[in-house]
Amino acid sequence: MAFWEVMRHALLAILTALALSAQAKPAGEGLRYRMQMWMRGEDSPRETVFTLQTQAAARTANHVQKPRFGTWELRADRNQGTPYQQATLLNRAQRLLFLSSPVAEAHVQPLRIGFHGRSLQVWGVEVPAGLQATAILVEVAPRLLALCDLSARFAQGEVARIELHLEEVGRLVAELPAAEGTVLLNTLQRWVREGED
Repeated sequence: MAFWEVMRHALLAILTALALSAQAKPAGEGLRYRMQMWMRGEDSPRETVFTLQTQAAARTANHVQKPRFGTWELRADRNQGTPYQQATLLNRAQRLLFLSSPVAEAHVQPLRIGFHGRSLQVWGVEVPAGLQATAILVEVAPRLLALCDLSARFAQGEVARIELHLEEVGRLVAELPAAEGTVLLNTLQRWVREGED
């Protein structure tokens, strides 16, 4: 199936899910995600909800302040799962996120998605050939892209499927790329070489 055909199906699924979940409520702090991971042979997924919040880079004593990347912090919803399960899923989520300025692998799409009154531009991510996955970004601030949806299936290994969905776009402390903000691209390449770890 062609890249754009896969992208079209993924976008339709996202739009349907967002239309069902978009209630009129004020946005909170940070980017709120839901992560689900199906282990091979298990019927129900392991699941957690967490918030990604950004932190500004520390200022130095240098007279000239060079542009710096910020950092991100993930905070789990304590009502979801056991602490061990949350820690396991958050550790994996760290390698699946994207928070960066536009990169060569991302392409703007003729589509916008609404999040609680905000209309966000959609970007598609090129997924390496041979990988059964889709990744979609949204522009959460001018020239700042964040992961909106990641879906991946694996033919081998303990993990059968991973889903990561942006549920709410709230205020970011620092609207700047994270130093590790393109880690998702490295993960996609590693999956092609080694499979899901």
